[in-house]
Amino acid sequence: GSLDNVLGEMVEGGPAADAGCKQCHGSTVGVKSDGKLDPTTWPNSGVGRINPDGSQGACSACHFRHTFAVSQAREPETCGKCHMGPDHPQIEIYNESKHGIAFKAYRSKMDLDKDKWVVGEDYTAAPTCATCHMSATPEQPVTHDVGARISWTLRPPISVKQENWEDKRSNMKNVCGQCHSGSYVDNFYSQYDGVVDLYNEKFAKPAKSIMDKLHAEKLLTETPFDEKIEWTYYLLWHHEGRRARMGASMLGPDYTQWHGFFEVAHRFYTEFIPEAEELEKGITQEALSSDFHKWRSGVSKEDREKILEFYRNRYGQ
Repeated sequence: GSLDNVLGEMVEGGPAADAGCKQCHGSTVGVKSDGKLDPTTWPNSGVGRINPDGSQGACSACHFRHTFAVSQAREPETCGKCHMGPDHPQIEIYNESKHGIAFKAYRSKMDLDKDKWVVGEDYTAAPTCATCHMSATPEQPVTHDVGARISWTLRPPISVKQENWEDKRSNMKNVCGQCHSGSYVDNFYSQYDGVVDLYNEKFAKPAKSIMDKLHAEKLLTETPFDEKIEWTYYLLWHHEGRRARMGASMLGPDYTQWHGFFEVAHRFYTEFIPEAEELEKGITQEALSSDFHKWRSGVSKEDREKILEFYRNRYGQ
């Protein structure tokens, strides 16, 4: 029922969803009248799969068949099978981060195949996805609830705090604290919260308010993706916006900046706002009235001179 589903099932077409979306998200596995499994619903190892007997999930999403090795579930690439790409590039962000670089450099010291695998006790060389989101610390047991340590929900157009977010943040800080000082962890979260708040207030809330007005004034149809601005808005929050926020959450500066906020700003100012104005002149005025957007009225002579002076001093021109 999500916009992703509309894209996969309707706009792109069912087979694209069968071989694409469902391979990660899962399906409701169907059984045909002859007793065979419906090929539009199986095979897949989607983590959200609903099986014919009513059971939920697919262990083989992380513990692949034949070996079912715990070491495989601890490998970052296992998570990267699904957590990658333009809308949720966690594996790319991890590989860019100091955590990912450390893992590649010191993988031989990680003891990935040991039964007991407690960060801070059994290994300290680097964290993997499993370390932060699932595996044990001296104070926390292993969990298969990958949201148990996540305080922000970055998936929707406007980021929201998770239910019991303080407890979940405390859980993640406990993981971080096995390698980092308390001040480092606190300052990281200060920067991360600043990024999410900036995205929400400068781009997400204004964009959503404009889309809500366009729908309220019936300037858009009820059908999703049949008008250009709906694609523009979707890419703004679903692709660029997520990359910016997720980059900050996982210490990926290039995904925060060039693959993130730069593309958010470019999409917002050069595509979304002009497209909204084409539909109704002045409809963006209220959304752009905050100090965040004052720069559009022009840079002062003093500020321009500071910029020019910097380049003259640095590059001699």
